[in-house]
Amino acid sequence: MTMYFEETQNKSMPSIVFIHGGGISGWMWYKQIEHFSDYHCLVPDLPEHGKSINEGPLNLRDCADRIAELIENKTNNRKAHVVGHSLGGKVVIELLARRPDLVDHAVVASALFRPIYLLSLVHRPFIYKLSAAMLRNRAILLFLAKQFKFLDKVAIDNLMADFSRLTGDSLFRLYDQLYKFGRIPFFELKHANVPTLILAGENEPKAMKQSVEDIGEALPRSRGIIIKGAGHTYPWVAYDKFNELIRTWINDKM
Repeated sequence: MTMYFEETQNKSMPSIVFIHGGGISGWMWYKQIEHFSDYHCLVPDLPEHGKSINEGPLNLRDCADRIAELIENKTNNRKAHVVGHSLGGKVVIELLARRPDLVDHAVVASALFRPIYLLSLVHRPFIYKLSAAMLRNRAILLFLAKQFKFLDKVAIDNLMADFSRLTGDSLFRLYDQLYKFGRIPFFELKHANVPTLILAGENEPKAMKQSVEDIGEALPRSRGIIIKGAGHTYPWVAYDKFNELIRTWINDKM
């Protein structure tokens, strides 16, 4: 299976796979790659995202299988720590349900498993076609970059490039997958004996914070934390705190 990924050169060190959120791609982890220079980092672009834009269609089970293949082929001992944000967090849950043998420690950051009423109202193909057309406008892209709180030019340019590639169909498939995978696979996860840290920001919607509890009930070895004062953007806005949480967790010091 073809999927673009980047990796750091510390191939003799333990591996961490970073899985990005929906609509943007692996570059979002630039603050984590910088911090975890003492690890072997693998950073894929999921299908229909970034440099895997022509791979697809997006399917969360397929994404989990591709991550499993990446771990099997690119790590020293066929094992990795896995960190996922938003859509990437849901991919981590699928991976834990399907191939927990490949995961050393997991971090699930802001994976939504509760319905949000407003999102269900706008989940219509014509809404996504309109959204995709708006994403061709540079002023709108710059406004969105500010809303996502990316401040440096490289990050803003990367975000704008990712958003401008999205089509109405790819946006619909992205959110359709998120809705279809709204159920936590309790039966499969009870066999996933993997230490898993589950995170959400204090300022995220109530449904996101409730999802932390739901996921924790499904996994036998887990801990949930609500990050004080954080919104959905904490992996890059509060990166120091987020990176320290990851490091502490994967080193069994929490």
